[in-house]
Amino acid sequence: MTEDALPPPPEVRMKRWPLIVGGAVLALLVAALLFRPSVEPAAPPPDSSRGTPYLDGEFIRFSSAFAQREKLTFTASKDEELTPTLQVTGAVTYDARRVVAIGARIAGRVRTLAKVEGEDVKAGELIAELESVELGKAQAEVMKVRAREKVARLDEERERRLADAKVSAERDAQFARANAEALTAERVAAEKAVEALGGTVDGELGILRLRSPLTGRIVESHVKRGETVEPADTLFVVADLSQVWVELAVFERDLPAVREGDTVDLRIPSARSVSMSGRIAHISEVIDTETRSSHVRVEVDNAQKLLRPGLSVLGVIHATGPRESFLLVPRAAVTRVDGRPTVFVEVGEGVVEPRPVELGIEDNDHVAILKGLKSGERVVSTGVLALKAEVFR
Repeated sequence: MTEDALPPPPEVRMKRWPLIVGGAVLALLVAALLFRPSVEPAAPPPDSSRGTPYLDGEFIRFSSAFAQREKLTFTASKDEELTPTLQVTGAVTYDARRVVAIGARIAGRVRTLAKVEGEDVKAGELIAELESVELGKAQAEVMKVRAREKVARLDEERERRLADAKVSAERDAQFARANAEALTAERVAAEKAVEALGGTVDGELGILRLRSPLTGRIVESHVKRGETVEPADTLFVVADLSQVWVELAVFERDLPAVREGDTVDLRIPSARSVSMSGRIAHISEVIDTETRSSHVRVEVDNAQKLLRPGLSVLGVIHATGPRESFLLVPRAAVTRVDGRPTVFVEVGEGVVEPRPVELGIEDNDHVAILKGLKSGERVVSTGVLALKAEVFR
């Protein structure tokens, strides 16, 4: 064995260990650097190049592509005069000149019903018959007084002939005449009593005939055959529905703009395809202290019988009152965010600010802004709903 083939002495091998360990550590560090996992870079801050609008703090940013796609347009707010178009609610009522409540003036029992609810009647037409003891007594009293009056007139004629023939005294003739005139007055009073009870002097004894005082339709009936009725009872309601009233509630802040004669467009919520119009006939002088509103009466032609008393109605009043100057924006520019009226105010290219505002009066095209906006500020007027839908879901 040669000298080169012999293993190194122990002291040499001990000196090599630090070199070997150091090399291994170095190799591990190099491997760790070469094979460490890659780290994704932080996402870039948002910018207006996105396809949809997004919130950036208190502002909304959108791309030009979105603006073109949704046809966003801006309109500057400005001070102009405005006569409001008022949107109000109300209900249909009877025309007070075309409705009548029919009842008995005395107690009685219903003998016959000639008409029932839903049937048409003419003025003077029989509706029902009642049997009344009180009316029978009053009619019988008329018959008795008439008989006494007849005898008194005959006595007056006889005493006059005797007085003229100098057979009896003039005083007897005068007394007979006074007695006859007293009975005549008593007879007239008895007849008026029968009429006051609603009966007729020469009618069937004890029978009260109820007749309609106007031409129309029986819209209410509260009686049955054989039923006993009292003077305070309303038995029938007859109405002519060819013309009705619509009573609208107008808030006190809007009343100065409303005038008698103003045109009102009316719609029925239950039949939106039906529309009609009328004119304001009266504005109530009294304001309801609870609702802070006043009743405005509209007279409406109802020949087609589309309006029924009690029906809810939506009204648009085209007011002609004094014009005032307000800060105006298009009605389409106003939307609601969290229940509050809001406009999108332009603050830069591709940037708008959702700003709550306080609304005033409005017409068909514009609405007055009382707070939250300055004159000249530009607001989104077209594409408002698309902008809102993308941000406030």
